[in-house]
Amino acid sequence: MKNLFILVLFVTLIFFFGCSSSQKTIKGLSYDPPGSVITTDKKIELQHKRTISFSTTKVFASNEFDGGKLNDFYKINDTLYAAEMYAENAPINNSAWFSFKLWSPVEQSINIILKYRDGSHRYIPKLSYDGELWRAVDTSNYSLDTANNSAIVKLKIGSDTLWISAQELFTSNIYNKWIDELSQNKFVKKEKIGNSALGKPIVKIEISETENPTGLIYIIGRQHPPEVTGAFALKHFVETIAGNSELAGEFRKKYKTVVIPLVNPDGVDMGHWRHNSKGVDLNRDWVNFNQRETKIVKESLLKIREEDDVSVLFCIDFHSTQKDVFYITAKDSTEEVDEIYNQTILWFDKIRKKNPDYFVNIDPSLNNPDSPTSDSWMFNTFNCPALTYELGDETPRESIKQTSSSAAEALMELLLEK
Repeated sequence: MKNLFILVLFVTLIFFFGCSSSQKTIKGLSYDPPGSVITTDKKIELQHKRTISFSTTKVFASNEFDGGKLNDFYKINDTLYAAEMYAENAPINNSAWFSFKLWSPVEQSINIILKYRDGSHRYIPKLSYDGELWRAVDTSNYSLDTANNSAIVKLKIGSDTLWISAQELFTSNIYNKWIDELSQNKFVKKEKIGNSALGKPIVKIEISETENPTGLIYIIGRQHPPEVTGAFALKHFVETIAGNSELAGEFRKKYKTVVIPLVNPDGVDMGHWRHNSKGVDLNRDWVNFNQRETKIVKESLLKIREEDDVSVLFCIDFHSTQKDVFYITAKDSTEEVDEIYNQTILWFDKIRKKNPDYFVNIDPSLNNPDSPTSDSWMFNTFNCPALTYELGDETPRESIKQTSSSAAEALMELLLEK
């Protein structure tokens, strides 16, 4: 019995230390809160999906839809209400998402305090009456309370449902409809490459008109749920490559573009601020690959490169932040990295020529080939330009369409000149 106990203990220790040693020690980015780079499963707090009503004022509020976020809603007086939103877990990078519906059988004006736990107000509220057409709230009806990390918004509500959201809703169902429309083109193939932790499909799109491409372009997006402007940019970028221009047609006859537009469907549909359904920042899991979603994307990209047996030429991960910015790999003392840097700069030069009034904001400050982000993994794995393209939270939507579409044109021109 004693020998059996020692054997079991020995095996347990081997398993424990073996598993622990397989996890590489990594360093996050300068702005990451403690624990961000630990990407094993973490406990999350689920919001209660419900409709809340007040009999005296006849006001209704609901989060019962994909992308909804409203943890509590209560009346302070007959015209003032508080909406509280909690992060899925903490510590967390601040992207304080909110999204809920309001209505009343009685037309009335109300004020709502937007309050947060483990975060502070970030987004100018967007309004919609159908969940499809959106506009930013009028500035005269919106004010920040920086002392309390909150905001106050004045709204007119009535029998027509009013949606109020941190950003426009762009949920997995909307992605699926867009992908289905895109794949009506004969040169666009869609394929489910796996399921998220909650079983939602993760879909890959391939755009090409040749069975023997001379190079690959990789595009991914939406690792972080609230980053809707990055999703818009990805959509316009991809639609330009799949468009009917002579340039796009010539490009597709030579290259293959691979797109995984929605890496984190669970987090998007759950109304999360940053993480997936396991409470993890997916864009810090590109070293240890503890999460199902990052594993699926990694394996798919590696498999395509192996099957096509050609080089990956460019990798772009679309995100959002407070301003438009390209996070790139910096120059160093090696000829190889300098060539990658120069290729990136040539692309930016073409973007500038197409948009003379647009500031191409280049930032190598986060450059670290050992960081646990997708761009670092792609750079190290495929030895090509790999960058994060961030769009501003409040960048005008028409500007996003113009610059991202012309960025796609510039990339196609650059690669066709090679």
